[in-house]
Amino acid sequence: MKIMLQQQVLLLLGFALITGIMGCGKAHTRKLLLHKTWHVINVTPPENGSFDIEATRAAEEMKNGFYKNASFTFLDNGLFFTDFNGKTDTGRYEINPGGKIISLYPLHGNKIYEQIRIRELNDSILSFTTVMANFDMMLHLKAY
Repeated sequence: MKIMLQQQVLLLLGFALITGIMGCGKAHTRKLLLHKTWHVINVTPPENGSFDIEATRAAEEMKNGFYKNASFTFLDNGLFFTDFNGKTDTGRYEINPGGKIISLYPLHGNKIYEQIRIRELNDSILSFTTVMANFDMMLHLKAY
């Protein structure tokens, strides 16, 4: 009985530790991400070890087209704003507990329409992978 109680306590402490570590990742991501305007500076295919000319061309087209003059702003209340060449859109976001994935939702709805996977985040640089129109890409942003 005593051994079973010790195992349960260890399991509970382990769960609390994991939850605490994951929560720290989310808090760190929020601290670096919020209240900045992140401008798209480059679009590239994800690094998969091989060069793909079609993916490179598609990324270049996205950079010079859809993402030209694009920016993102994330606010405290779970809202984000995007600007694509002067056209503003609003939605909701949720940072996962580990802080590495951000789910994007329409303003009035609960269905995820995009998930971004953070590759790099510091005070002024944000890089993430996402899929848009069946194209897997990496966006590189800079906070100004």
